[in-house]
Amino acid sequence: MPTTAVQEIELERFDVLKIQSIDTVSQSFNARCLVRLRLIGAKARREAFVTFKDGRTTESVEWFARQIEPYNSFEHDSCKLIDEKPKITDAGDDLLIQLRFEGRFSQPMWLHAFPFDSQELRIEFLILCRVDGPVPAKVIVSPGVESSLVDRGFAPRFQWQPTGGVHCFVDEHKANGRIFPKFGATARVARKSRFYVTNVALPTAVFSGLAFTLFAAQPSEPLERLSVAFTLLLTMAAYKITVAGMIPQAVSYETLLDQFLLCNFFLLVAMAIVSAVLPQAGQEAEDLADRICLALLGAVWCLIQAWFVAKACSRKD
Repeated sequence: MPTTAVQEIELERFDVLKIQSIDTVSQSFNARCLVRLRLIGAKARREAFVTFKDGRTTESVEWFARQIEPYNSFEHDSCKLIDEKPKITDAGDDLLIQLRFEGRFSQPMWLHAFPFDSQELRIEFLILCRVDGPVPAKVIVSPGVESSLVDRGFAPRFQWQPTGGVHCFVDEHKANGRIFPKFGATARVARKSRFYVTNVALPTAVFSGLAFTLFAAQPSEPLERLSVAFTLLLTMAAYKITVAGMIPQAVSYETLLDQFLLCNFFLLVAMAIVSAVLPQAGQEAEDLADRICLALLGAVWCLIQAWFVAKACSRKD
């Protein structure tokens, strides 16, 4: 007869030993991890852990351990077991299964807050034994679970920094009416944004701020003002093309940095339009309109910079 008792499995340990790379373009990361599971009361059934429907065919715990596979591997064979076979040891009446995996894991990454974004890295495993099969299993996170991200194994430290610890979880995977146990762990990393702030955002703010020097020319001399405005517009456009390679190219939406660049660019466009239209207001209203435009555009410039700084300060790690 098939085994009907639910096998309780505790997730005792989950260590992220290495994170070699994080690629927001391919939506993946390379990592190595160690997993340890405790099979409660399974020592007595080590050699006949699974009994199939015919009542005669059995499999050992070693067979069961090989049914644990990475769930979110980037490609079919991109994640592999490091050791030749799972390590299984006795622990009183229980059995411990220890596995080490290494490979490339798939992970959706959103860049709306770039360059102040943080990403969640998930490593998930699936037990290829359905919950209503010959060996129904229930995975729980042990109350004393040990989890960590080894600091010296974090390779992309010059671009990212870990925030918080490693958090374990259990779940279920449903496929074609069948349910399989799933477990894993998450770690969060935050991008180091200083490079993008000093090399992209700061020069852009300076370029748009320099545009206010056009108000030093008289409103009645639009050519001088337009000369300054178009010079800065061309400078900003050329700079945007130059720094485009620094910004992730695999997204079809605007990131926070894109929005900041566009706001400053269109502020320059507004200044150029004001410089061309202002002389049409007439001599009497020209000076008053010029002061009003300077105040309004100055307020808009301050709001744009304050908005970007506020986003940087409120980043959620």
